[in-house]
Amino acid sequence: MKEEWVLSIKRQTEVQGAAFFFKQWGTWGADGVKRNKYKNGKMIEGKVLQAMPV
Repeated sequence: MKEEWVLSIKRQTEVQGAAFFFKQWGTWGADGVKRNKYKNGKMIEGKVLQAMPV
């Protein structure tokens, strides 16, 4: 998954006033390197973005 895809979805949720929850990168990190999904983490733009709807 490409970081720009995630950021595009994040922008769309902001426009709609919806919550944005980014779970994790999975086995392919933002840098395009395959590794354990826990090592890739869940940071996007230096933050963990896991908002929940009210």
